Amino acid sequence: MSRLIVTVDLDWASEAAIEETLAFLKAKKVDTTVFITHRSPAVEACMNELDVALHPFFGPDSSHGNSISEVVHYVMNLPHNFPAFRCHRFGVCNASRQAMVEAGMLLSSNVCTDLEIVPPFRDRFGLLEVPIFLEDGGYLWRKRPLEMNPDLLTPLLGKGDKVLLIHPMHFSLNTPHFEYMSQLKKSFSRKEWNQMTDATLNRFRWKKRGIRDLLEEVLQVTPQFCSLKSLLGGVI
Repeated sequence: MSRLIVTVDLDWASEAAIEETLAFLKAKKVDTTVFITHRSPAVEACMNELDVALHPFFGPDSSHGNSISEVVHYVMNLPHNFPAFRCHRFGVCNASRQAMVEAGMLLSSNVCTDLEIVPPFRDRFGLLEVPIFLEDGGYLWRKRPLEMNPDLLTPLLGKGDKVLLIHPMHFSLNTPHFEYMSQLKKSFSRKEWNQMTDATLNRFRWKKRGIRDLLEEVLQVTPQFCSLKSLLGGVI
């Protein structure tokens, strides 16, 4: 069986980009798990339709806190309904994993592959680790083609559950290559980035082929979808 699991990492995206991404996925009737870095009215308005998990940042200069305990405390107080987490930049260690388990987490998705189909497994803490098949940023960083191609299509249609990771800013801006987003983000302050409007997004949106076009094709050719929560069975 070939199934795709769609996930979204907020990464402090602007509300306009979040609204656009969620509206697109809702129109496609795709079950979605959102990993949140901050409070989002768009996400909270759909809590009965979405699985909302946590996206802590344990790195230096984190707005979530200066220690593991501070970060865990911060994200656990964000509105969520699914005991799962994925760390920003996949920055996780034994201490942070243990802290998230002790906070009640049951599922982790912190292994990012390059189009590899890796089945879920239990880690040393008993967390169900669900590897990622395709992350938009990683795909761009690897400079892979933005047209559907055999290297993507063959494993995409192959047997197994595959996790897709979408970032609202990549999706909304239709990022054409990794450097485009990297340089654009440097031109905004954190506050400006988080408050980017529809007008600003449209101003910087790539008008030729970009990652959004490819992601839309990925969803179109996918035969079946499932939710991340379904992998936990009857545990929750």
